[in-house]
Amino acid sequence: MSYIVRNTIVLSVVFTLILAVGLFFTSFSLPKKLKVIESEINRIEIELQNTPDLVNQYNVVTAKLEEVKKNWETRNKDVPSKDITGETYGYFNRTMDISGEIKMDMTYVGPRDFGNYGFNVYTLKGEGLFKNLYKFIWYTESGKRLFKISNITLRGYESKSVVTHDTKILVLFDMELQAYYSSIPELNNAPGLLKVMQTILTMNPFHPLILHEIPAPQHDEIEIERSTLNAVIPGKAFITDQNQKSRVLEEGDKVYLGYVTRILPNEGKIECLLNKGGVAERYELTIRLGQPLK
Repeated sequence: MSYIVRNTIVLSVVFTLILAVGLFFTSFSLPKKLKVIESEINRIEIELQNTPDLVNQYNVVTAKLEEVKKNWETRNKDVPSKDITGETYGYFNRTMDISGEIKMDMTYVGPRDFGNYGFNVYTLKGEGLFKNLYKFIWYTESGKRLFKISNITLRGYESKSVVTHDTKILVLFDMELQAYYSSIPELNNAPGLLKVMQTILTMNPFHPLILHEIPAPQHDEIEIERSTLNAVIPGKAFITDQNQKSRVLEEGDKVYLGYVTRILPNEGKIECLLNKGGVAERYELTIRLGQPLK
């Protein structure tokens, strides 16, 4: 085969390939892309035609937002001349009644006075379902009394029933709260009604996607994460367990899912090692400072 014939064949093959690719793009690929572009153009044109409706919706939502902000910023709060711990404890009991089942232990820490105003510091420790705890916090901060949650710790807990072995997801909480008071008469009884609406949550962030494969606690077994440490002396720790029973623990004693590893009287705490379905977890229980209220 001569050089000229061979080159002619090669060029013919290349030309055929180019022609085939060109036909593919012009006949199949480009029409599909054109349809997508035309569809997007039609959608944008429809949206542009609905611009007055969108502007109206925007104006309505903006007005509603401004109204909500105004109601929030002009909330009326009662600031009593004195904060009486017994009355505050009763206030929280009534708040729990409308929030749902919550266990709570309230401790009075002390006052912070600044002349014509001040606040008493309390710590609240307890447990409850997430939806009930959310309501309790919302009513606490949005109610008539002026409270401020200055610090809060939340911890998800898988509670297994001793009888049915069903698992219930609890949220263990420990919060520091400030209850304000003032000698200014105008603040003692705020006029008007509360104009805020509770936000409803549709999910529970503490519900795990996969539950731990853990056994149910034995009868009278101490669930250390739901217990309160009352006192510590060398070699012994005095606690109140999840059933409000007074118990004494020593190093090496078994608790639900683990055992006590260290008792630290100088630091006012104990350390435990827990086995959460094959995952080792170190847990510390610390004495709460202040005077418990019952």
